[in-house]
Amino acid sequence: MALGTATAAAATVRGPVTTGAARASVKTAKTTNTAAKVKPPARNLAAKAVATDQPARPFVLAYYLPGSGSEPSLLRNYRDIGAIAPLWFGIHSDGSVEHRSGGSLAAIVNLAHRLGRKVYVLVTNMAQDRILIDPAVRRTAVRNLVQAVLANHLDGANIDFENIDGTDAQGLVDFVAAVHAQLAPHHVVTSVAVGPRSSSNLPPSDQSDAYNYAALGRVSDYVVLMTYDEHCPPGGAGPIAALPWVRSVVDYAVSQMPAAKVLLGIAAYGYDWSQPGIPTVTAGQAISQIGRGGVRLGWSDTAEEPYYTSGTHDVWFEDSYSAALKFGVVRSLHLGGIALWYLGAEDSSFWPTVQKDLFK
Repeated sequence: MALGTATAAAATVRGPVTTGAARASVKTAKTTNTAAKVKPPARNLAAKAVATDQPARPFVLAYYLPGSGSEPSLLRNYRDIGAIAPLWFGIHSDGSVEHRSGGSLAAIVNLAHRLGRKVYVLVTNMAQDRILIDPAVRRTAVRNLVQAVLANHLDGANIDFENIDGTDAQGLVDFVAAVHAQLAPHHVVTSVAVGPRSSSNLPPSDQSDAYNYAALGRVSDYVVLMTYDEHCPPGGAGPIAALPWVRSVVDYAVSQMPAAKVLLGIAAYGYDWSQPGIPTVTAGQAISQIGRGGVRLGWSDTAEEPYYTSGTHDVWFEDSYSAALKFGVVRSLHLGGIALWYLGAEDSSFWPTVQKDLFK
């Protein structure tokens, strides 16, 4: 989940980014194999077997927000998605589990399973950190969560606890470890979302100090890096996920855990700092504003991200072009894959870009 951005769920997709100046900085190339196919000699069968043993393509986890366009996007793009993470379970201060979203979880699970996709339910903390500091409440929460996951025929749990601090770090590790220990025998995946950090030494005021990358990497199957909201409300305008900043977080993560466990968070939104409340926007919404105002789309060669300013508008956002550069990080460091926040907010070029730049 975007750190501090519940408003992301309200965004809608209106169309792809198509203007030219911002695209000049993103260079892509197509390669074609024109060499004739030659059958290897019989004596080279062992080498042939090794050559065809290709690594699995990067895993794609897509957060699913009921009523936000997630379902139509799933139906269109399910072949490129490994699992969805519907926003559903919240844990209260007494350890009870609440169904947060409207609609039917069973219907979402059945749809995903009919499409051959997994469902890793999104689990949030509704009571700040009590379940992390009180062992008795934590045990109750773990028991209730495991029962809910199994009863709803889910394939995994994505634990996303936010607004906690460094004093909760060990409690979070203990919680994730207990959930994993009880779900693993049922072949159910445990993943955990972590705030972005690039150092082991953070100031006490930094909420990312609550996430012990090394320990969480040991007790979970996947770790989702929430590499977005580098700049977000109530702070000042700036890139949502500048590429150098993302790289610094990833470099630290792979120094703390196996790269194959890391899922790189990819945003499909931005912010318009001109409006009261600083609303979330998608790439399509930003472009529609540009079209109405005759404003040129800009591209930051430092952040590797699109933006524009006009009058009171100061807009930074992520789109398929900035995502393509982050896919390069996934491939070069052999990360486990990506986690998209959120399914249905992406522009229409996103999934072709996944096929071309992430799965290539």
